[in-house]
Amino acid sequence: MSLITTLAATAPDLASSNTVVHAGLLDWTSTTATDLQDVLRVVAITVAILFVVYKAVQSKFAIGTIVVSALAAGVFIWLVFNVTDVSDTVGEDLPGSAPASTYVDVG
Repeated sequence: MSLITTLAATAPDLASSNTVVHAGLLDWTSTTATDLQDVLRVVAITVAILFVVYKAVQSKFAIGTIVVSALAAGVFIWLVFNVTDVSDTVGEDLPGSAPASTYVDVG
């Protein structure tokens, strides 16, 4: 018993000490995904601009192609920035999104 009481006496008291508890894997993943979201949005805007420039050069600066590719790039950027709103709207419109009914046996 003296070994147990010796270990208990020398163990740090985590409740009263000011030690830093490291975040778990899910917290790290959530933080990284949040930080990465802004980077991916910048990459999406860059890709959209490069797409418009590529299509303009490919079509020898035809106005119709530039307008259509700019509209497509605009829709792409809008989807990137509003992906949660779009998924919520589509989820409400799907036929399988109705709440599940419960069966109660009265008898």
